[in-house]
Amino acid sequence: MISLNPQVAYVCFRVLFVRHSTSLLDSDPRPPKNQRVCDTLMPIVLRKTSFLFAACLALTGSAAINTATAQTKPPQTMPAPPQADTENQETPDTADDELEAAAVTLDLSHSSSLIQKLYQATRETKEQEILARLTEAKKLLADGADVKATDQYGRTALHWTVFGSSYNTKPNVIVSYEEMADQLLQKGVDINHEDTYNDTALDYLLYSPNFEIQTLLIEHGATSGFLIATFQFVQDQLGEMPKTGAEGMAKSMKADLAPGQTLSIRLNGPVYSEHSRTGDPVEGTVTYPLCKGGENITCPAGQLVIPPGTKVQATVLFAQKASSKYARPRLVLDFSNIVHADGSRSLLYARVIDVDNARETVRNNEILGIIQPHASTKASIVLMGVGMTNPIAGYTIRGVSAVYGLSIRREILFPAGTDLQVQVVRPSMLKTRDTWSGWPVLSVDPTLQALVTAAPIRVYTKDNRPSDLTNLMFIGSKQQLEAAFQEAGWFEADSLSIGSAMKTIGATIRSSGYTQAPVSLLTVNGRPPDLVFQKSLDTFAKRHHIRVWKEPGTWQGRDVWIGAATHDIDISRARGNTKWGHRIDPHVDREREWIETDLLYAGTATAYARVDRPHAPKTTSNATGDVITTDGQLSILELGTTKPNIINPPTPALQTRPTQANN
Repeated sequence: MISLNPQVAYVCFRVLFVRHSTSLLDSDPRPPKNQRVCDTLMPIVLRKTSFLFAACLALTGSAAINTATAQTKPPQTMPAPPQADTENQETPDTADDELEAAAVTLDLSHSSSLIQKLYQATRETKEQEILARLTEAKKLLADGADVKATDQYGRTALHWTVFGSSYNTKPNVIVSYEEMADQLLQKGVDINHEDTYNDTALDYLLYSPNFEIQTLLIEHGATSGFLIATFQFVQDQLGEMPKTGAEGMAKSMKADLAPGQTLSIRLNGPVYSEHSRTGDPVEGTVTYPLCKGGENITCPAGQLVIPPGTKVQATVLFAQKASSKYARPRLVLDFSNIVHADGSRSLLYARVIDVDNARETVRNNEILGIIQPHASTKASIVLMGVGMTNPIAGYTIRGVSAVYGLSIRREILFPAGTDLQVQVVRPSMLKTRDTWSGWPVLSVDPTLQALVTAAPIRVYTKDNRPSDLTNLMFIGSKQQLEAAFQEAGWFEADSLSIGSAMKTIGATIRSSGYTQAPVSLLTVNGRPPDLVFQKSLDTFAKRHHIRVWKEPGTWQGRDVWIGAATHDIDISRARGNTKWGHRIDPHVDREREWIETDLLYAGTATAYARVDRPHAPKTTSNATGDVITTDGQLSILELGTTKPNIINPPTPALQTRPTQANN
C-alpha cells in the first residue's frame, strides 16, 4: 500500500488542475515569444502531464519537497552549513491558549524585583502562568517597589508592562496588564521615560491591536519619543522652535543623518514574528558606505557619513504570529542607535523600507507575512466551484488543502545575514565621525585592460539569441571563487532536472524559498557556465544570481573569470499559465554593485576596479524581452585568502528553533 505524502500530492493536484483548466478556458495557450523558460524545466514538465503524474506518485511515498527557507551563512564559515528545512521540518504543536517560546533570554538579574517579575511574564507561554507572574508583580508593587527603577536598557516597569500586553490576545491577560499599568501610574512611574532605543512606553503600542493601555497612557499625558524628535533636533540647533515649517525643514536637511537617506543593514542575529518578543534587542551592521549624497561604493573626500562595518542597535517594536489563515504575521523593527568605533552612540530615527529578496511586504515600517496560499479569494472561488461540480473532488480538495496549509511555514523568520534597507525619517547629528580608508582599489595595467577588451560583452541562449550582459570579472582560482561566494552567503545552483523542476513548482506554489534553484542555460562561445551562484531568502520569486565562465587568459599568473549577474525581482506567467518566468531588475548595474560590495564586505575580495567598455550597449534587452539599462562598465574583483574577514566577525548560523541566549 502506498503511503501518500500530502504536500507532494497537493503539488500534483495543483499542476494538473492548472494544466487542464487553462486548456478549457483558453483555446490558444501558447505563451508569448518573449517569455523566459522560468530558469527551470517547468515548461517541459507541464507539457508532459502524464509523466509528471507518474513522478508525483513515485515521490509521494518518499521524501517531501525540499523547499528550505533561505539562510545566510556566516561570512567566515566554510564550507556552507547544511540548509535548514524550516518549511517541512516538524515542530511541536502549540496549544491554542499558548504563545510560542521566546527566542531571546535576557539577564535582568541586576534589575529590581518588580522589573524581573514583569520580564518573566513576557517569557511565559501559558495564560495561567502569565497571570501568576503578574499577580506576584502586583504584590511587589503594593509592598512599595521602586517604580523609578530601570534596567540596563533604560526601561521602567511600565515599559515591561506594555511589552507583555502588546502581543497577547487573551482578555484576562490584557485586563491584568491594564490593571498593572494603572497601578504604576498611580504610584508615580515616569510615563514618558525613554529607554536606550529612544522609545517611551507609548512607542511600543503604536502597532499593537490592544487599545486599552494605549487609551490609558494617552489619558495620563503619554507622548512618543519618536514623534518629538524633529522638534527637539531643530530646537537644539536653532536654540528655539522654528518660526516656519520651511525653516525647520531646511535645518533638518543639514543634519548628518537627514530625512530620506538610506542605510543598508545586515542582521547579526535572527528575528521572528512568533518567537521574538516586543522589546527584544536586535543588532545589525552597515554593509554599504553612506556618503553625504547617499549610499555609494566610494565617497568623495570629506563626504563619508557612516562607513561599512558600523554597528546599529535596534529593538523589536512589535511582533505577533498570524492568528488565522487569513491573518498575516507581523513584525516591526526600530533601528535607533549608531554605535561608533569608540563605543559612543548617536541617535538614529529610521524605518524599514525593504527586506532583500523577501516574500514579505513592508508597509509603513511594518513587515507583513503571507496568508495561506489557498486562503486567497480567487483560489477559494475556484475550489468551491470544483466542489459544487463534483462533491467527492470538493471533499478531497478541502482535505488536502487543510493538511497542506498546516505544513506551510508562514511566520516571518529572518536569519542572521538578512539584508534590510532602512530610511532616515527624523534628522539627527552624529556625536563623532568614524574614519574609513575606503575599499582597496585595483590598479588596471595594460595586460588587465587587454583582458577586459577581449572579454565577451554578451551571453547567448542555446539557440544563439543574445541575452544578458557580462558585468563582472574575477581574478583568482576556482577554489577562491567558490569560497568567496560561499562565505558571503551564496549557494551554487542545482542543475536542470525533473527533481529540481519539482522543487521549483513546490516553492512557487508554497510561496517559499529554494536556495539552490536552477537557472536557464546561457552560453559564452557555445560553452555553458562553469559556475552558477545565487542568493535568496524565503521566496523563489526573488534572488540574486550570477553565471560565471573561465576566460582563456591569465593575469599575473592567476585565472580570469567573466560573469553575467542579474537580479530576479518577480515571477511572471505566460498566457495560459503554462510557462512561468522570472522578471529581472532592468538596472543591472545595481546587481553589479551589490556583488562588488557583498564580496568586499565579506573580505573575500581584496580590491576592485571599474573599467569602461565603450562598445557595450547602454540600453538593450535580454532573450526574454526584459529591458536592460547599464553604464556599460565592467567591475573587476581581485580575490584573496578567504580568512580573516577584514570588516565583520562571523555571525551565528540560522537556528530553525529559537535558542536561549543571554544578551
